[in-house]
Amino acid sequence: MQKLFLMVIAVVLLFGAGFFFLQQQEVTDPENGNQIEDNGVEDLENITKEDLLLRLKEAADIDDYASFGKYLKVAYDKGWDKEDDFNNMERSVSVKADEAYFIPGDYEKTLEVFTILYNAVPQSHRFMYLRVLALEKLGRLALAGNDLQEAEERALTILKMTFRPEGAHLLADVYMEKIEASIASGNKTEAQELLDYIWAFEVNEERRTQLVDLKALILLF
Repeated sequence: MQKLFLMVIAVVLLFGAGFFFLQQQEVTDPENGNQIEDNGVEDLENITKEDLLLRLKEAADIDDYASFGKYLKVAYDKGWDKEDDFNNMERSVSVKADEAYFIPGDYEKTLEVFTILYNAVPQSHRFMYLRVLALEKLGRLALAGNDLQEAEERALTILKMTFRPEGAHLLADVYMEKIEASIASGNKTEAQELLDYIWAFEVNEERRTQLVDLKALILLF
């Protein structure tokens, strides 16, 4: 009798667990009351261009950059990014964010937005370029405030993405400040090591001339 009772309890528990599982897998369609599958996973592999454009527009309209990046990555993966509709969508979001954040001088927000977008779609030259500009502005502000460490970190972040003159010139300006400080303190070895590091970077003619002058100054020690 006791065994029969335990078997009944086990069946009831098993039935209840199965029912709960089915309830989790199905939700009611609000349009017609039918039950529809809802596993919380979007089928982006088989999405149509029309549906993808709709999702991109919805994300863009509410400035949901994470979702926009996720959907735009699908377009890139499928080779649709060169098509006018997707290209225009990417350009529109870039221009809107540029006008909302970068142009008014909110470089931190600009960096936040374009880091999200760049991380999702690193192939996008627009996202990379605006991230570079934000990093350079923040680096210049740090340099002006004599925060050489932050300025150097901003420059290196740019150069880790790709070689850009904005990054190389910022880094050169940081190192020239360091070299001058080492010369002023009489530390020739440190000044030479700093010069050797930055010498290999491709910089414009003005900065190259400054580096040559610093090299001559170090030799006078």
